[in-house]
Parts: sequence; structure tokens; C-alpha cells
Amino acid sequence: MNGLVHIYCGDGKGKTTAALGLALRAAGNGIPVVIARFLKNDGSGEVGILENVPGVYLFHCERQFGFTWTMSEEQKAEAGEYFTGLFERAWEMGCKTAREDVEGAGKADGCMAGENWGSDSVSDGSSRRDSGVCGTGASASGSPVSGSPVSGSPVSVSPASAPLTSAPCEIRALLVLDEIMAAVNSGFVANESLLAALDHRPDGLEVVLTGRGPSKELLSRADYVTEMRAVKHPYEKGVGARKGVEY
Repeated sequence: MNGLVHIYCGDGKGKTTAALGLALRAAGNGIPVVIARFLKNDGSGEVGILENVPGVYLFHCERQFGFTWTMSEEQKAEAGEYFTGLFERAWEMGCKTAREDVEGAGKADGCMAGENWGSDSVSDGSSRRDSGVCGTGASASGSPVSGSPVSGSPVSVSPASAPLTSAPCEIRALLVLDEIMAAVNSGFVANESLLAALDHRPDGLEVVLTGRGPSKELLSRADYVTEMRAVKHPYEKGVGARKGVEY
């Protein structure tokens, strides 16, 4: 059985926190973890710790482009090239890691149909958090999705109501794409490329996607969808981001 897909979305705090908590749990159980972060930098406190956790590979944020609304068209083009490359390298590493023979595996054939992955080598990458609003789910064509978990409708799930019909799948690797939705919604990573990758992922690859506004197509492919809803936040009282909590 294939690994499952997680989405942490919504306008509340906790999406990255949840994803990294799952990453630590996986690593603690001996499962290799690959983490790539989009529209962020390396100034957040978890970076130094994750670098020293056995079994965790963290792509570093090599470039920052500022806020999307301040970018020139040339900067947007550069950001698109950079973040698309980061996505491809992270996905390739996740696919390879999920294979039984990681050292002997070549290019991860079939991980993404119709895509040319370029070089076989894997290098680091990523950038600064985007505070642009991504609170409404959209389809691949950009139309809003009403009633999606990111448009205000509650998600009704009753895990205990359905009988277990299959054995748990073997998780060979965990891939975390933090704020990938922001990169997709900003036009830096193609939604179609992410969908194709998910559709052709190898057995045993568990995938975590975070950020506001996942498309309807992404939501349909997810096995877990958790919405972080902002009920209260100290920002409303004028409290800024605090070291050790927000970064």
C-alpha cells in the first residue's frame, strides 16, 4: 500500500509546528525524513535542531526573494525557477529514500510523469515566509472552492465509525513540503506538477503538505486534511512574532 498524504492548512498558527512534530515522530521510529521549506529562511529555531537529528535531511534556504507583492517580474521569474528546482530536488530525494535500495537507486523513475528532472545530483535550497493571504482553496484553473476546509466549512470526520479494512501501510520515508501551498498559489511551483508527483509517488512515501489555500485537486488526493483555524492570536493585541514560539 502507498504512503498517505497529509495537508495542514488554514489561517491559524500550527501548520509547520504540526508537520515538524510528525517529522520528529517519524525520525524517532527510524523512518528517514526529507524536509524542504518554501518562502522561508534559515532563521527559525528548529533549523539547528533538525540538522542534528539522525535520519533527517533538511534542505537549506539558499535564497530569499522578499514578499511576493514587492517582487519585480524578473524576481518572480527567478523565484519560480528556484522554488520549482527545490521542489523537484526534494521530491527526487524523497522518492529515492522511499526505495528499498536507496544507495543503488538511480533517478526516481515514475515519480513525476512527463517531467525532466535534470541533474541526478541533489543539492540544497529554500526562502522567506510569505504573509500573503492564501486562505481560499482553488482548483488548478484558479477558481475558488466553496465548502473546502480552507474556506470556513468545518471538516466532519469520525475515525472510529468506519471499520479497518486494510493493514497499515509500511512507511519507508517521510517528505515534508512546508509552505508548498504558498509557492503554488504564488505561481512559483505548478499545481499540476505537484499533482502529478503525488499521483506517481512510490510505495512507502508519506507526504506532508502545509500552507493556506490548497487546491480542490490537492484536497481530493489527501488522506488527512487538518485545518488550523485562528480563533485568537496575540497579534490582535499588538504582540509581534516571538523567538522560540513563532520562529
